[in-house]
Amino acid sequence: MTSMNLVLRPSSKGNNHKGSLSLRLIHNRRVKSITLPDCRLFAEEWDKTSQTVIYPENNPPRAKELEIIELKINTEVEILHSFIAHLRSRGHYTADELMELYREKKDSRKLLGFAESLAAGLERKNCRRTARAYLTAARGLISFNRGADIPLEQINPALMKDFEKHLRDRGKLPNTVAYYMRNLRAIYNKAVESGRIINRKGEKPFAGISTAVARTMKRALPLEELQALHALDFDRLLPRGRKTEQQQIRLLNLQRSWRYFFFCVFARGMSWVDMAYLRKENIRGGVIRYCRKKTGQQVEVSLTPELNNLIRTFSHEVAGSPYVFPIILNNGKNPALQYETALRTQNNRLKELAALAGIDRKISTHVARHSWASVGKTENLPTRVISESLGHTSPETTLIYLALLNNRVLDEANERVVKAIKRPFHRTGMAHEG
Repeated sequence: MTSMNLVLRPSSKGNNHKGSLSLRLIHNRRVKSITLPDCRLFAEEWDKTSQTVIYPENNPPRAKELEIIELKINTEVEILHSFIAHLRSRGHYTADELMELYREKKDSRKLLGFAESLAAGLERKNCRRTARAYLTAARGLISFNRGADIPLEQINPALMKDFEKHLRDRGKLPNTVAYYMRNLRAIYNKAVESGRIINRKGEKPFAGISTAVARTMKRALPLEELQALHALDFDRLLPRGRKTEQQQIRLLNLQRSWRYFFFCVFARGMSWVDMAYLRKENIRGGVIRYCRKKTGQQVEVSLTPELNNLIRTFSHEVAGSPYVFPIILNNGKNPALQYETALRTQNNRLKELAALAGIDRKISTHVARHSWASVGKTENLPTRVISESLGHTSPETTLIYLALLNNRVLDEANERVVKAIKRPFHRTGMAHEG
């Protein structure tokens, strides 16, 4: 039986200085401690009972540093849990064996160590999704290797073919297999670029491996359903007469989610994460300028009357906040956790909104982005205009067309999509729930 807990060791210089955070492991009554690198906290920033980081209320720069530290803590704990599970599956093991596995992991010449260093750099750039993807892919391959980290030099075609077969044999869908392979290929290529791997006579470990995303069921709403959703009359959705407090709260929550959804649609298919983290400083001179969290590419969208009106409906809730929307709140809680919670809430409410609009399909935050593209196609917008409007960075779109289009072309495309959605809606056989 192995127990694990985190211990903050105070600085010998006093409470005005940061202490170091350590992982304390107890196995067969032997105690081992691991000092976590770059995880230094003030005494008031650590809750011993809940084993969590405490965020300051009025110090955004420090809160951002603590986000990175918390990710490192969670990563180290998760890695140690996976090592313990692996050793336990073999039967008897010692504390020294566990420590040796952990020390091996820290080698940046090996897969997990290198993936962690890449993830740390991505975190500093706020590219959290890519950071998670790299770590998930690396851990998946290491799990296939029976929990042992893999020297980067040992990544070869035979290993990758075996791992691909392993994933397929376990029933993983083609897009899931491609997800692992695509991210492992990215890690490998960066290892070659950094000199950690010497290219072995043009050997290509991922030749013949599928990394392309297969076509899946369309997540876009057709124009008629998008119009039905936009035309919802919230005052008529609830029973007539005096509404209970619970009914009023439900109505307000649904209206909130409706406004979030259509802001994303009208902002040229802005993704949920980019909307959640949109700051007031991103809006200047009638233009919304932001960098996509997924790719880092800068996007500019004109602040149309529709967008401005939607923003104003939240103004009283974000007074004093740096954010445009009341999703990430300055309340001392982890911003990433606030984002994840809000995302789950939004998706649940979108299901209810779809049912109220007579839409017989599952919708989520991704639908806003896909639907903008779908309506753009319906309105006969050129594919290259749709692609750049969404901020795509594939070679087929960005490298060829980026220099040929200006923002006015993209804004005109957006105006056409918005007008199409706002046209008078006439229900044609769609079910309606009151």
